[in-house]
Amino acid sequence: MDTYARRVAVAITGRTQWGEGRGPAGYSGRDHIDLIADLLFKPDEMFREELIPLGRKKLKAEFGLDPDAKFFAPGELMLNEGLHRLSGEVRTKMDRNNKYRPSRDEQAVIDAQNKMATLSFFMTGQGIAIVPIEGTETFASAGIKHTDHGTEEVQRALLAMQEAYLNDGDMNAAVDTLINAINANTQHPQTLASKINMELLYNTHKPWRMAAIATVLALLLLIARWIVRSKVITVLIALAILWAMAEQAFGLWLRVAILERAPVSNTYESLLWMGIVAVILGIVGQLLSPRSWYLAAGLSASVLSILFAMLVPLQDQTNSLPAVLRSNYWLIVHVLTIVASYGALLLAAVLAHVYLFKDVLLRRPSEKSERIVVQVYRMMQIGVILLTAGTILGGVWAADSWGRFWGWDPKETWSLISILTYFILLHARYVGWIRDFGLAVSAIVGFLAIVWTFYGVNYVMASGLHSYGFGSGGEIWVAIWALAEVVFVAICLWRRPSKPSRSRRKSGTNRSTVAHKSAAVT
Repeated sequence: MDTYARRVAVAITGRTQWGEGRGPAGYSGRDHIDLIADLLFKPDEMFREELIPLGRKKLKAEFGLDPDAKFFAPGELMLNEGLHRLSGEVRTKMDRNNKYRPSRDEQAVIDAQNKMATLSFFMTGQGIAIVPIEGTETFASAGIKHTDHGTEEVQRALLAMQEAYLNDGDMNAAVDTLINAINANTQHPQTLASKINMELLYNTHKPWRMAAIATVLALLLLIARWIVRSKVITVLIALAILWAMAEQAFGLWLRVAILERAPVSNTYESLLWMGIVAVILGIVGQLLSPRSWYLAAGLSASVLSILFAMLVPLQDQTNSLPAVLRSNYWLIVHVLTIVASYGALLLAAVLAHVYLFKDVLLRRPSEKSERIVVQVYRMMQIGVILLTAGTILGGVWAADSWGRFWGWDPKETWSLISILTYFILLHARYVGWIRDFGLAVSAIVGFLAIVWTFYGVNYVMASGLHSYGFGSGGEIWVAIWALAEVVFVAICLWRRPSKPSRSRRKSGTNRSTVAHKSAAVT
């Protein structure tokens, strides 16, 4: 019920809880359980509740709605002829052309219609699947007005629960009665009961949010350690990192145990795995090179991955696995490898930001700059090896699933473009076409290609055989990030000294020699 209530709240309002002064009328400061209880026990009243969000002021004004209002009652929207007409026109266009992409106004109307469809399910008093069927992992439905055969006792318990809810009665006793009625009907299989308990723990503990807090704490302590040399701070940094890693491992284990598959089947999980790989590489790199920036960059990359993962809609975080992906072997071999390469290349991009900010924007070059450039180079090498291996393994999987190794699908094409981009950049560094500054800029620009391959193909192009990865949402945030990167690189180009000093030229020569030797060894 907890997970179901969260999904329903997101499907209708876009959120699972609403702070004071925010959210639908009557739900300020409340959460998903309040909403699902109202939908179940007083569905007729919900017809008049302002629950459905609708943006686009111009669109609202055009259809006679209050342009300043954020939420609208289902009844008001259902009776609006303009919305119905536009919705019908859009759906006709989409039926005639499966590649048709609705405008932002059209998409807003479609979203509102989908939310009303979700609400209409409850308004008709339909039952919800809460009664396990003996010997299976499926459930029978029970509701206030409609119930499946054999669940009449559960329906009576729901009616008693409705009576208590509407009259401020003893809800704890009513809930116990409902649970007893469900258990009297049949028992959960033990494996299913364990999954349900783990899912409730996952929902309430929020391991990824805890991991983000621990990682930010570790970063702040790292900054303090640079200012004040103290063994106490060093110990606290280690504890914060252990906390962050423990939360990530716990979250990963829960998802694997609940879903019984590798945790990389959608954008949300891939972002989390990317952050885990980045922080692991950061820790390993720091242990091998104590005076490096690997750890700070890895922690930063982990926080960024978790923050962007939180932008993924809830329904896309817990979606069911498409048939084409129901192979744990290939999920582990292909997808984990590909996403691991993204983690390494993200780490390279973060290190490149460190170099450019320190060496170019602040104009404080030092011997440490040489080490940062080598670190960028190393992460790019690791990333391109993993990316190439993962793409080849993907071709083998495609041959097994679709009967061909390569078909110039948009996802395949952009994976190849990403590989070639990094091969060109690494080759340019090896032969001396680009030096420290050029390599740092290349790491950032190259990661833009990775983001397009990972996000753009699925969320913007949305075409090809890899349709299981398609989605929507976050476009504005990704566009803001990409624009910020372009601006950052442009400022660095403007701030870059036109002529390096004699010491910088000498240092640059030494760095070039070091990089060439290390590349040759690799």
